[in-house]
Amino acid sequence: MAVVNANYEFIMTDVGVNGRVSDGGVIAVTEFGRRMELAELNLPEPKPIVQNGNKMPFVFVADDAFAMSENVLKPYGGDKLDHDQRVFNYRLSRARRVSENAFGILSARFGIFRSVIQLSPEKATTITLACCYLHNFLRKKSKNYLRPGSVNWEDANHEVHLAEWRDHQNQLERLGPCRSRNIGAGTRAVRDSFREYFCTQGRVHWQEERIA
Repeated sequence: MAVVNANYEFIMTDVGVNGRVSDGGVIAVTEFGRRMELAELNLPEPKPIVQNGNKMPFVFVADDAFAMSENVLKPYGGDKLDHDQRVFNYRLSRARRVSENAFGILSARFGIFRSVIQLSPEKATTITLACCYLHNFLRKKSKNYLRPGSVNWEDANHEVHLAEWRDHQNQLERLGPCRSRNIGAGTRAVRDSFREYFCTQGRVHWQEERIA
């Protein structure tokens, strides 16, 4: 499990948990997860995203494998979503491509991740962390590390073109969804506020075509 920034760099990684555990289960046993639960991550204070608007918390963009909280945004579930919920899910998915690309680049550039690592868990953990460090170093220092086609990209019509790493037969396994749990009113309000923003002042003109 990892947290990725907008530059495809890993800013937090936790390696070594059994792969059968969902991301939501992984985060619960990490130092990161414990600090988030106790509000000890030293996140920036909430700020308005529009002038004179309500203050909004800084959030992590996650998929359905994570439990939602006031600082973790995940998609609306179910098949019968209304227009605004589908817009929110599209915008969240678009943002989440960054983390998907980071893992894809890592897998494409370090071939050890394309098959089972037949080493002890301790050695596999060390190798994985070393690759993440090298990945971050090369992202900062090498102009050639991120090759053309290394990440998903959008053309002038905002049509998505998939990255070359998706062609690899063996990719990093996607973990299963987290078991659903009751979401507090405050958490729902945060997601609903972002949903409203994406459909009003934060609207982009092409999103209607993407959800059609």
